[in-house]
Amino acid sequence: MCSTVETMSEYLHVEKPFLDQLATLGWTVIDQGHGFIPSDPVASLRDSFREWLLPEVFRNAVRALNQTADGKAWLTERQLDDLHDQILRQPNHTLLEANEAVQALFLKAQVDVNELTGEPDPVVQLIDFAHPERNQFHAINQFRIDTPGCVKSCIIPDIVLFVNGIPLVVVEAKIGDATTANPMHAAFEQLLRYRNGRAQTQEAGLREGEPRLFYSNLLLIRTCGEKAEFGSITSGHEHFYAWKDIWPESNRTYRPPLGIEREQERMIQGLLAPATLLDVLRTCTVFMDTDSGKRVKVVCRYQQYRAAHRIVERLRAGKTPEERSGVVWHTQGSGKSLTMVFVARMLRASADLADFKILLVNDRVDLEEQLAATAKLIGGKVNVAESTAQLRKHLSTDASDVNMVMVHKFMERTEALPLMVADALATYGKPPSGETFGVVNPSERILLMIDEAHRTQGSDLGENIFEAFPNATRIAFTGTPLISEQHGTKRTVKRFGEYIDTYKLMDAVHDGTTLQILYEGRTADTALKDKHGFDTKFEDLFKDRTDEEILAIKKKYGASGDILEAEKRIAAIARDLVDHYIDNILPDGFKAQVVCHSKLAAIRYQKAIREALAERLERERLKQKPDAELIRRIAFLKAVVVVSSDPTNELAGITEARREAKRWNAVEHFCKPFDFDNPDKDLTGIAFLIVCDMLLTGFDAPVEQVMYIDKRLREHNLLQAIARVNRVATNKHRGFIVDYIGLANHLTYALSIYAEEDAQDIQQGLKNLLTELPILEERYQRLLQHFRAAGVGKIEAFVKGDLPTPEAEVVVVHAAVGAMKDIKRRADFEVYLKKFLQSLNLILPNDAGHPYRGPARRFGYLLRMVKERYKDDSLDIADAGEKVKALINEHLIALGINPKIPPIELLSDDFIANVQKHSKGNPEAKASEMEHAIRKHCTVHFDEDPAFYKRLSEKLEKLIQDHKDNWEVLAEGYEQIRAEAMAGRTDAIEGLTREATTFYDYVVQLAFDGQEIPKGYQEPLKKLMARIVETLQATIDIIDFWKKPIEVKKLRGNIDTEILLANIPQLTTKHERIAVEIVKLAEKRHEDLTK
Repeated sequence: MCSTVETMSEYLHVEKPFLDQLATLGWTVIDQGHGFIPSDPVASLRDSFREWLLPEVFRNAVRALNQTADGKAWLTERQLDDLHDQILRQPNHTLLEANEAVQALFLKAQVDVNELTGEPDPVVQLIDFAHPERNQFHAINQFRIDTPGCVKSCIIPDIVLFVNGIPLVVVEAKIGDATTANPMHAAFEQLLRYRNGRAQTQEAGLREGEPRLFYSNLLLIRTCGEKAEFGSITSGHEHFYAWKDIWPESNRTYRPPLGIEREQERMIQGLLAPATLLDVLRTCTVFMDTDSGKRVKVVCRYQQYRAAHRIVERLRAGKTPEERSGVVWHTQGSGKSLTMVFVARMLRASADLADFKILLVNDRVDLEEQLAATAKLIGGKVNVAESTAQLRKHLSTDASDVNMVMVHKFMERTEALPLMVADALATYGKPPSGETFGVVNPSERILLMIDEAHRTQGSDLGENIFEAFPNATRIAFTGTPLISEQHGTKRTVKRFGEYIDTYKLMDAVHDGTTLQILYEGRTADTALKDKHGFDTKFEDLFKDRTDEEILAIKKKYGASGDILEAEKRIAAIARDLVDHYIDNILPDGFKAQVVCHSKLAAIRYQKAIREALAERLERERLKQKPDAELIRRIAFLKAVVVVSSDPTNELAGITEARREAKRWNAVEHFCKPFDFDNPDKDLTGIAFLIVCDMLLTGFDAPVEQVMYIDKRLREHNLLQAIARVNRVATNKHRGFIVDYIGLANHLTYALSIYAEEDAQDIQQGLKNLLTELPILEERYQRLLQHFRAAGVGKIEAFVKGDLPTPEAEVVVVHAAVGAMKDIKRRADFEVYLKKFLQSLNLILPNDAGHPYRGPARRFGYLLRMVKERYKDDSLDIADAGEKVKALINEHLIALGINPKIPPIELLSDDFIANVQKHSKGNPEAKASEMEHAIRKHCTVHFDEDPAFYKRLSEKLEKLIQDHKDNWEVLAEGYEQIRAEAMAGRTDAIEGLTREATTFYDYVVQLAFDGQEIPKGYQEPLKKLMARIVETLQATIDIIDFWKKPIEVKKLRGNIDTEILLANIPQLTTKHERIAVEIVKLAEKRHEDLTK
């Protein structure tokens, strides 16, 4: 969150420093100033405001890039037109499909023939990636695009960045102002509006913005200076990220325009240097299908870009395989798999490294598919080696291709053994294979990238791979830190070399790329000694127990075999787990994974969870006031078992569970969000995925928020478990681990193989649920302090409901809402409240959160009142969490306020009645709400009659100046101004119609700067305006007039001629601008002119 105390304009605080810094990096900046709507398209290198590709820049740049060997440009005008159309015309494509098609053109565009050489279908360079300096880089602010037929007649993105005239980056700058307390939220909404991406607009059957501006878009940037974040056209607001590191290091020395380095300056320096931007466009952008089925565009994050470049640098600088090799430790969920793709593409794109043979070693099925899909972008197909023979075939050649070795395929090979021997060995598993690969390829131009290195490093396969490629560069990618000394030769660092790049668990949490995880221990070590504890808690089964203790536990559950498979224990845990899930996780619509001890335990868990769901459903139905929606949701939930197949004789129940999972396509449906309302999507109701081996990592499900653990997990498996729940998703603020085995009591032991500081990093990323309590209290106190500092002394008594009378409460409400007039205070209130509500949402429905429910309701009510009073739509608690939102919304509805309805607009019939209701007789509150409504109305409608609304605004300011604190007089004055706004322009100057008067007034304002009109010019000016309005009415009354740029240009020329013929000096000196403004006003007033 950022806002500025001073009313320093958005332009000076954000936009101008942005442009100034771009200029130092080599961009050609066209600064059109601020505070007015640009009226001349030529200033921004176009012929009309309906163009968003810079036509001449594009033609000249592309012509210059494509020359024959002897330096002759060979593209014809017709071919340049064709290339122009290939970018802009994407019929029947969604925005994402169009964007993907244009991205492909950047890498390879073609025309029909080179007419100079006769070559058919020659490739055309739209951008010269190898020589960034040969391209043209333009940054233009206030880039107006007209959008006829849309909600608003034009959009004006703050800054657009062009390469060779093609728009690649759209920047929206915002600062806090009288009606925007949350500028980053407002900027995100604006970027959505520009590309017609807001669901509400589409649902209403309306259009807004110009999606075609985004066909070629690489980055969207929202900034308010202190904070700056980038995303792609598919990023939700939770997937906008800061760029926190500047690479290459040579760009780190620079002078920030305002003397301080904010997030904005770091992002520009790190991401928008011309060479970096082109590098990201060419090698670090991918389109991919997520496991939830949605296709997205992903642009690298700073740690991926930095790591990929460090690897490439090592390949260039290292003299020996050892010097080139190393380890990249990027925590789970931070995009390691994609970093491998970016490295491969960087190699393919560089002249000196393109001959490297690339070998990807991994054990994730999803990466195999993902890489196959990305292979086209890497260049060439991917050879997948599933056997030793294939490995030799593909990898002994010199071809610079991409190869994948799927570890699991090798692991799954069953050795052919006589049946009797196989039976005898069944309990031990098969003996390791005796064969080795031998040397397959001794070349030094081989890059091995090994994913999740810890899994292959101790196996025979790891040894064999090293032996097969003795001189290859080995880069290990791991999400878990290097192993400490006690594991001896298994240490990753000994095998691969030193760290190349690290991005730890807490780095990712701070960047918002993964979530903090809260764990909740459900075991009690005392359970055995304490009868009550023994009956209500689950035992800590992680540690070694004496025979006597084990006997006591077995007796409790009537278990004969393994305690972890005991049906009574599993049934008790399942009841607890289902209640925890329904009360904590289901309200926000997330899902759960259950990790248990064995396949037998897994099918017992499935049965127990299904029974527990049926029991809970029955309990809900029998309640005095059943919650129909909750009952419908619980009835929708399903539990499924996913376990690996086993060739030995397994129980029929396990085989049946596996078949069911296959039939239901369980993992795919688990990854999708619940679709409660679509009867065909009932399988999205898979809410519990029950597994027993943690190697089930082949999917990425942001929809999973909780993992219930009933298995002794250690080391990498524990970190794998964590990584399943820490993926970012909308309205997901934490991941949860609920522990039924005692893991929480033995974290230090479970992580003992890691170096001390690394284990600490992991433990910081895992917090006990109750550690959120002091944070909740601190956030509550900060909210109280915020109001006390603003002079609202009785705020705590109000939020706790301790004030003696309703009248006393009204006094506090008015004081609190009045104190939020200051934009900085308002912004801070929203941030503090959101943080408080997020903490409370995590703790509820735990009893510890109950004392805070009342304050949450009342602070939510105050936020709503502030939103009403100051007409500030950017205040929002939408992402605070469903549990607390329900609390606040129930409270508002009980008070007769509909939380879904936006603040009442000035001209709505019930405006005055609503203001009376909000102000509860307080004259200051009434006057303040009316003032902000008038301000907003004048801003929104200014373009429809600039002179009229300027007068209204001036009237408002004068009224405030004359009657500063006399609230009753102010309120009366505001009602008069509202009546004027409602009536619109009623007066007409003598001799002119009302419509002509509107244009006359505006031209007087433009030409005479508010001065008196000299006597001799009044009549000629009136006649001129009458003629012009007649011309407008005669010309524009045809279908789609404003979509015909040639007709509009002709009209502007005719008006310009009329102005010059009138021979009024003040108009003559500004004739072009006045003609443009008249045409613009005519477009805004089209309906009134053609009545």
